[in-house]
Amino acid sequence: MSSELILIVDDNKDVRAFVRTALEGEGYQVDEAVDGTDALSKFQNNNPAVVILDLSMGHPDGFEVCREIRRNSTVPIIMLTDRGEEVDEAMCLAAGADDYISKPVSPRILALRVATQIRHSKSEKSQRLGMLTAGGLTLNLETRQVHFDEGQVAVTRTEFDFLKLLMEHPRKVFTREEVISAIGGTADFSNDHFLDTHASRLRLKIKSAGGPKVISAVRGVGYRLIATQGKSEEVNA
Repeated sequence: MSSELILIVDDNKDVRAFVRTALEGEGYQVDEAVDGTDALSKFQNNNPAVVILDLSMGHPDGFEVCREIRRNSTVPIIMLTDRGEEVDEAMCLAAGADDYISKPVSPRILALRVATQIRHSKSEKSQRLGMLTAGGLTLNLETRQVHFDEGQVAVTRTEFDFLKLLMEHPRKVFTREEVISAIGGTADFSNDHFLDTHASRLRLKIKSAGGPKVISAVRGVGYRLIATQGKSEEVNA
C-alpha cells in the first residue's frame, strides 16, 4: 500500500469523489482542488507526488496550470479529458504533461497509471548521477538538462527519459513497449500516435535550438538513436 499524496484538480465534485475513492482504496492520500488557482496554491504548499489535472476546467484551465507547474517542477502530471481528439493529446504533451487519461476511466486503470508515474519518479531519484553524450548532444543526469555545443534544449521529464533511454544504448532498437515503460506509461494505453507525438516534439525542439537529429523511427518496431551519432558514454558526476 502506498501513502503518497495525490492532488486531484477538477471542478466536478463527482469526478473528485471518484478519484478519491479509487486512490484511497490503494492507500494513497488525496488532496482536492476545485480550480486552477486553488490547485497552484495546494501544489506549492503540500508537495504532492502526482498531480491529476482536469483539462477543461475554467480559467486558468488545465493547460495553464500544467505549464505553470512545469516552470519549477518535474512532478508527474496526468491530464484528465473527456475529449478523445488527437489535438488534445498533442496539446497535453506540449504543455508538459507526462500522461493523459480520457474519461470515463476505471478505478483499476487510474490507480495503475498513478502507481506507474510514482514508480518511475522514484527510480529517477535513485539513479547514479553522471553524463550521457552522443554526437554533440549531452544529457546531464543530475540536473536533467539537455545540452549541445554551447546551446541548451528545454525538455519535459518524459522527453528527457525518452532521449536518455536511446542514448544509454545507442546501437539498440527499442520496441514501443520498452519506450512506454521507460517514459512512465503503460501498455494498456500505448499507441503509435502517443509515442510519435513525443518523438516528433523532441526532434523539433532539438532542431529548433540548432541541435543534431538524434531520434530515428524503425518501421514496425520502435525507435533508436541515429546511427551516425556515434557511441554514447557515461561519466561519473
